[in-house]
Amino acid sequence: MNYFITPDLKSISGGNKYDLNVINYLNSHRCKIVNITLKDVSISPYKFFYKINTIPKNSTLVIDGLIGSRMNHLIKVLSKKYKIILLIHHPIAYENNKNGDITHKLKEKKAFSYAQRIITVSNTMKKIIKNMLTRNKNIDVIYPGVDNIYHQNKIVNIHSSYNITTTGSVIPRKNIEKCIETLCNLDKKWTLSIIGKFNSADSYYKSLVSLTKYHNLENRVIFHNAIDDEKILIEQLKKSRVYLCLSNYEGYGMANIESATLGLPLVVSDLPVFRENLKGFNRVYANSESASEIANAIRETSFDDNYRNIQTRKWKDTGYSFKRVLNG
Repeated sequence: MNYFITPDLKSISGGNKYDLNVINYLNSHRCKIVNITLKDVSISPYKFFYKINTIPKNSTLVIDGLIGSRMNHLIKVLSKKYKIILLIHHPIAYENNKNGDITHKLKEKKAFSYAQRIITVSNTMKKIIKNMLTRNKNIDVIYPGVDNIYHQNKIVNIHSSYNITTTGSVIPRKNIEKCIETLCNLDKKWTLSIIGKFNSADSYYKSLVSLTKYHNLENRVIFHNAIDDEKILIEQLKKSRVYLCLSNYEGYGMANIESATLGLPLVVSDLPVFRENLKGFNRVYANSESASEIANAIRETSFDDNYRNIQTRKWKDTGYSFKRVLNG
């Protein structure tokens, strides 16, 4: 029997979308997998361990990396009873430190070493994970897909507004402060829509609000919070002139691919993973620390319908590849 241990998948994020699509594909293609969710990631790993330990012996456990990193010292115990496959969207050790947080590195290295197999979402992440391992291990790269709704809603003409949109959780590695600072280098006709989950009491969110006020941009910056309905999200994206992603670190960057599939021009950080997966799309790479360079890139972008028919991976391809690993 197969079990997929994940965070709560109700909120929309790239990782959650990936996990959900894999679960749906497997259960509809004669590969039964039971989803066990850890609704509160801060819960004691031991409590969750006792819940998992009731699973029948010799089952296959696919564990989302966010959970795996918290259960690093228990993976060894579980590996004696189950076949452990870790799904690593991105090692969390590098979320806020380009050289890797040493404490998280050690925890993840321990978890990775006791997994029988590792799945990740890009060749860039595969290289990072390999450098964290103490011995060779099978690492399968299974790219995410794109929902059909993005193919069905292609932009015919770029919107007349001068709105820039960025999406994703409002957290430091998304580098949203630089998105806001970029507006200072653009004419007042330009606006910024920030779509992503935030907590109004969070210190990072508060710093972004303060930055917006400091630059007198209150009328040009809008925080939308998360939009879980993809139809509404797509309508908002279609009202944009440019999609902006200045992340300091990403495992893949699904929102970039989705926006590009619609036909939006992209301005993105010059990250190796974006060099890997945005080939062929209408995109400009920019120095994510230079607001003036980012502003110039935004001015230079233009809509080109020749990019609208680029073929992207479908979720059934992702699910099929996942099934092969499970059966392997």
